[in-house]
Amino acid sequence: MPVYSIRGINVDFPFEAYPSQITYMDRVIESLQNKCHALLESPTGTGKTLCLLCATLAWRKSLGSFSTRKDRSNGDFPLTDSDPQTSQQSGGFPTIVYASRTHSQLRQVIKELKRCSYRPKMLVLGSREQLCVNEEVNSLRGKALSNACQYLCKKRGKLQCNHFNRVPEYLKHNSHIGDEPVDIEDLVNIGKGSGPCPYYITREVHKDVDILFTPYNYLISNAYRKHLKVTWSNSVLIFDEAHNLEGLCADSASFDLPSYHLSACVSEAEECVKLASSRRGSLNEGSTNPEHFAILKGLVLKLQELISKVPIPRRDEGFTKPGPYIYEMLKSLNITHETAPNLISTLEEATVLLDEKLRKGTNAGSKLEIIVDMLKLIFRENGSSHADVYRVHVQEHEQNPTDIIKGKVSRTLSWWCFNPGITMQDIANKGVGTIILTSGTLSPMDSLAQELKLDFPIRLENPHVISSNQLWAGVVSTGPSGRVLNSSYRNRDEPEYKQELGNAIVNFSRVVPDGLLVFFPSYYLMDRCIAFWKDGSHRNSMTVWERICKLKKPVIEPRDSSLFPAAMLDFSKKLQDRSISGAVFFAVCRGKVSEGLDFADGAGRAVVITGLPYAKVTDPKIKLKREFLDEQVQVSDAKLPRSALLSGSMWYSQEAARAVNQAIGRVIRHRHDYGAIIFCDDRFEQPSQQSKISLWIRPYVKCYPRYGEVISDLARFFRTERSNIPASLVNDIVSTSLPKVLTKDAPTPTAGSSSVKNDGVARNELSRLEALPPANRASPSECGGSSVKWKGLTILQRKGKMPRIVKAEGMQACSSVKAKLVELSDEETTCEVVDLECDKQTCETETLAASSGNCFNTMGLVKKRKVPESQGSGSSSVSKEKGSGGGGGDKKEATASAFLSQVKEKLNAEEYNKFIGYMQALKKKETNLATVMQSIVQLFCGKERDHLLIGFKDFVPVKYRPAYEQCIKTTKRDAL
Repeated sequence: MPVYSIRGINVDFPFEAYPSQITYMDRVIESLQNKCHALLESPTGTGKTLCLLCATLAWRKSLGSFSTRKDRSNGDFPLTDSDPQTSQQSGGFPTIVYASRTHSQLRQVIKELKRCSYRPKMLVLGSREQLCVNEEVNSLRGKALSNACQYLCKKRGKLQCNHFNRVPEYLKHNSHIGDEPVDIEDLVNIGKGSGPCPYYITREVHKDVDILFTPYNYLISNAYRKHLKVTWSNSVLIFDEAHNLEGLCADSASFDLPSYHLSACVSEAEECVKLASSRRGSLNEGSTNPEHFAILKGLVLKLQELISKVPIPRRDEGFTKPGPYIYEMLKSLNITHETAPNLISTLEEATVLLDEKLRKGTNAGSKLEIIVDMLKLIFRENGSSHADVYRVHVQEHEQNPTDIIKGKVSRTLSWWCFNPGITMQDIANKGVGTIILTSGTLSPMDSLAQELKLDFPIRLENPHVISSNQLWAGVVSTGPSGRVLNSSYRNRDEPEYKQELGNAIVNFSRVVPDGLLVFFPSYYLMDRCIAFWKDGSHRNSMTVWERICKLKKPVIEPRDSSLFPAAMLDFSKKLQDRSISGAVFFAVCRGKVSEGLDFADGAGRAVVITGLPYAKVTDPKIKLKREFLDEQVQVSDAKLPRSALLSGSMWYSQEAARAVNQAIGRVIRHRHDYGAIIFCDDRFEQPSQQSKISLWIRPYVKCYPRYGEVISDLARFFRTERSNIPASLVNDIVSTSLPKVLTKDAPTPTAGSSSVKNDGVARNELSRLEALPPANRASPSECGGSSVKWKGLTILQRKGKMPRIVKAEGMQACSSVKAKLVELSDEETTCEVVDLECDKQTCETETLAASSGNCFNTMGLVKKRKVPESQGSGSSSVSKEKGSGGGGGDKKEATASAFLSQVKEKLNAEEYNKFIGYMQALKKKETNLATVMQSIVQLFCGKERDHLLIGFKDFVPVKYRPAYEQCIKTTKRDAL
């Protein structure tokens, strides 16, 4: 197993790491060592989770050995919600809390942990619904299950849970729980039959772990967070898949109370009065007072009446007041900070009473619990200062016939939080050392940081580990008939637009193999377009829908989330149907398909984005959010320029961009995947929109003025990727010969420690190629297979594995510093092969020297004109560049080396890393050269760097120099 020395920390990594993986681990360790927060974006398929675990656990191990839970001599385990805070058994070392959105995602994280060499004390937390093994209880849901569990654990005669009773004895003899990675399923298996309760095992063991895995709500919700027995001081919190974190934080701090819930609460309070009255004489139920529930019923009725009388001038706008207004409303009902605790106690007593009666008859929890959560949110421990970032809103809804007959008005009382940062600040105020937010799509990062109100000094937008030929990205501004594609509000309902978009998708269905994903901005637009395509009343020929179905079988994302699993199964079956060329999934940005699903390989060969998914501008919550942010800009101090603050319009635009990035993240899912991203809206031609696309995609994006060019390029891309395996193989050779750019703080290993690799030292890339592993996967083992010859390379084909590359007989050894020209049996061209074993300086020199060639091509291989037979033997394996003489190559390398030395001197490590990335981008045929050159010019701007601007021109091909000079003029003019 390779070991990498990063910032003085030896990191065990299961595979040979890609440069982007080393960069990612470097940023993780930097944030942990400096106790600062980080935003880290790394595309899906780059091994993000594995890198995160290895780097974090390596840093933790450097502080001291992982903890081993000490046996307890007695069997006395408190196991109650009121357990006192316990100190960690790990000697005071920081606890790592790893959170993700769902348990299915955590399951994948734990799988990655099993592949690491690190074995910290660990545990995964789950709810009673997931962990309960009591057959009498686990059929319930929500609060009903929780209340039933708590009731049975009070040991009331025969009404007790035997699984709960077995926990202390089990833990006494099984202190090893968590020493090896365990998942929810493993814990449930422990408790099945007559075993101990898995839920209460986690309640006890999680106090003493090194790393704790948990869903988001255990950290975001203040109520859940109280039950975590974690030493928060200097702890490390990791939020994986954090692209929607600010929305989740805001939602967890808000509530909506519809009138039908209040009606149900009235009925439940009335039921409690009857139950309490019938039990009043019982010795066991002497504390239950029916008068308390009668008062409760009266309060709920008054609240319902109060909401119904709120004046609403216009139904579409509703009634809005500042956040503190909620206290005025409740004060009129005599609900204040002083009286709220007693009311909450009565409500909780009522829910327990109801659950005792209804335990066997329903799976639903009491609606009175909604009032409990609402009051706890409003009357928090820290008073009412948080109310300033809230808005009170009452919305009137369309009445159903029953309400009209009864004369009732359907309304919802909402208390919306517009500062998600209050949740994160509550967490940070506990003394947390580091908070790391990571995802495949965090961009745009500025808005996320401002929303969460935390300082994130360490940020990373990582490139992908794929080669340049594995991704096609294009902006399609017009359809087959030349009409503009634009899904804006003014244009989306035009028949011409829907017809043009439909015709474009028909052609994409013809060109794209296997699975095609089509994302619409909203369900409304998707439904309208599909209905139009199905309508054949205005045409005699086949409808658009019929033409699509003739090429690919369609699946439509349902609005109802309960129907989504069936839709996914349908899509999978249609993909496997060999009678047709695949399936097309019509979906919506921010929908189920765009969030966290894996459409790897043939399941998602292309993603079509039909427009920008702006939220409905008239939605009261969206409107109030924009107004809130604009107010914050107005009242902000002068520390930051207003242009740097997040305004309502900036937030509105960036939320749409983040939804786009999330949707296009479905297409490339691992190192050897390939696919296309098709932007079918002319607004994506705008630089302001392209700047919001994830950084790793931007260099690939090409704008197509004519639709015909799109189809021909797209067809060529898929034809090449499906049939020309050696072409992608060459890019693998090239990608591994790129220079390794290191953070300047990374130390070198001590002499003789050959097992520790420093990420700044060039490795034996040729031996690595012989068993090149995909990101996140084990190295392919040697196995037999047939071999083919291709351009002088022998490729050993191995079933299910990466082909092995073997040097041809004519290839020169890679020990010489001087680059060789090797004929690769190509009748038209020869290629310069970059020395794979050269040192770092030589690699960088050859990379830069290659950029001054007469043809932009893939990094490390530069096409040369074929030497006429009259000037030398065409079969010679080593030739000289025409007209350069024997020392031309050395002179070019010396010039490049000198320029690189100047660049290193004037740029910091991060900027130098960017420069090398731009050099890579210049090699890509699909790259927008003007954009890349503009980026290089911006990097070299400044009085102390003007000589770099001039010097770099020598390495720009002659035909591109006018464009380069124009970039310089434009940049300097804009800077004035």
